[in-house]
Amino acid sequence: MLASMTPLQLPAELVALAQGGCGVTVASSDDVGAPVVGFGVGIRIMPEGVVRVLLGQAANLAVLRSVQLRRAVAVTFTATRDHTSFQVKASHARICPACSDDIPEMDRQNALFQDGLVEIGYARVQAAGYCAYDPADLVALELTPERVFTQTPGPGAGAELPR
Repeated sequence: MLASMTPLQLPAELVALAQGGCGVTVASSDDVGAPVVGFGVGIRIMPEGVVRVLLGQAANLAVLRSVQLRRAVAVTFTATRDHTSFQVKASHARICPACSDDIPEMDRQNALFQDGLVEIGYARVQAAGYCAYDPADLVALELTPERVFTQTPGPGAGAELPR
């Protein structure tokens, strides 16, 4: 992020969506500029506005490698029930260890995500399998949003939200 830019604070409704049991997709690029995509377990938005995305290491090696190389990162948050979505972008992120405070929040968000999947037709066992994660495998990506875009399908999708 440019030194002259102030940290971007997400509006309360986007914080609620992101931490409310939604799907979390992390994207970056590989050595030749091709996209790499990973999936988060959940997120925490810290008081100073830092977005902390928790994801499994084993399933997200390509994304983690891109982050280590300080490539740009985009994280998309999508509600299962109605596809309300938004995306944050940052010029880079950093990898941090998961901490004990992360686990209860990931469990809460995963329970909500499973309920959303069941609501749209998944069997409970399918939803549980889709949301399964190993706490010992978690790491956190921390990024400061530089730009935010609406991604909800329909008119206005892709529009940048004002700072």
